[in-house]
Formats: sequence, structure tokens, C-alpha cells
Amino acid sequence: MTREVPLLVELAWNCLERHRHERCEKCTDSGFCSASEAARTRIRTWRRYRTVFGRR
Repeated sequence: MTREVPLLVELAWNCLERHRHERCEKCTDSGFCSASEAARTRIRTWRRYRTVFGRR
């Protein structure tokens, strides 16, 4: 059985992994990045969905 991760969630993980190593053009001097915040929100929402509707 393979575990399927939606494409947008996979891209969100890639975004966070990229931000661990380098900054993007959206990153501010304080370290805030709207792209990484959106990725975190997407992953949190997906995890919440899985816990409510079961692992798919």
C-alpha cells in the first residue's frame, strides 16, 4: 500500500525544505516569508483533514 500525498502538500514540504537552507526573494530581513507561512498552513490543514476523515 502506498501513501498518497496530494501534490500541493508535497510542494509545500519542498518549499519548507528549500527555506531551511536558503532565503527566497519574498523573505524579509526578520525572517518572515509569506510563501513559507502559506506552506505551513497548507500542511496543517491537510493534517487536520486526515485526522477528521481518516488516513487516505
